[in-house]
Amino acid sequence: MTRGIYLIANRRSEKDCRNLIYSIRRCGCQLPVRIIPFGGTPIRVDPEWQDVRLVSQSEFPAEGLAFIDELHRRIPQCPVGFLRRFLCWYGEFDEFLYSDNDIVALTNWGDLFDYLGQYELVHADLEYTTKGMFNMRQPARFEQLMGAGALEVAVTAGHFLCRPKANHRGDLLAGLAWMEQHRDVPFWHDQALLHVTLAIAKWPALNLCKPPHNWGCSHAGSYANSLDIIRTIQAGNTPISHLHFSGGVPSGTRPIEELLYSDRTPAQRKRELLRALLSEATGVSSTRQFFKRAARGLKRRFRNSA
Repeated sequence: MTRGIYLIANRRSEKDCRNLIYSIRRCGCQLPVRIIPFGGTPIRVDPEWQDVRLVSQSEFPAEGLAFIDELHRRIPQCPVGFLRRFLCWYGEFDEFLYSDNDIVALTNWGDLFDYLGQYELVHADLEYTTKGMFNMRQPARFEQLMGAGALEVAVTAGHFLCRPKANHRGDLLAGLAWMEQHRDVPFWHDQALLHVTLAIAKWPALNLCKPPHNWGCSHAGSYANSLDIIRTIQAGNTPISHLHFSGGVPSGTRPIEELLYSDRTPAQRKRELLRALLSEATGVSSTRQFFKRAARGLKRRFRNSA
């Protein structure tokens, strides 16, 4: 039984990826880490990282590459870099953990694999409490078509463990076919595809944030600062496997975002924090975010009209 961690990164996400790898190792996890290229300028891999390697697409079987090409052809609204997380199903590990870069490990992720057991997918998030608002244009219609509880199987595609099965590829394509038959119900991205697939195929899945485990929320936006995290863990003896800074690009100025500087030296941290504070004070960061949102909106409109 081989186990490992997959990340997807490029030069733009390099700082977050470096901090993520630092946190993984700092928490005691020594599992091999493989970085799949997102596209664009490749990430620079630090030679001091132990058992961390940038893999090329050519290392995956032709079947896996063809699968990603098919997903991209049928979901052109989603950047192909995000869809490459599905290459994990064709990788070297019998069991894998996939993680986005905007995440900080808080526990030894090697221990999480023990929860797979009878399950094919394990995650720890409160995505199910959003009632489908980030995956479905018509959440009520989705549950009407799929049956009661369909919104409860939602998973954050940015962090999960999986034991790949031979039927998973067909299940994902069946989920995609359902999306094509009900085009106005889901949002057209990779996380919605995973949600639809779980609702149709009913993979045995475990959410550690649900009873009886009741792990703490992994969304960084749920905490005001690091003290809030410590208080949450100690008050209820509640594990928090990781923090996910999803929902936008972190500015680096909020107290909870201090964890994104974990791998920096004191001098590096001060420089980056000063840069972030100046960017925020002068309005540069908000202007940059405005244009990024506008660009994404234009791209979505173009793809939807194509």
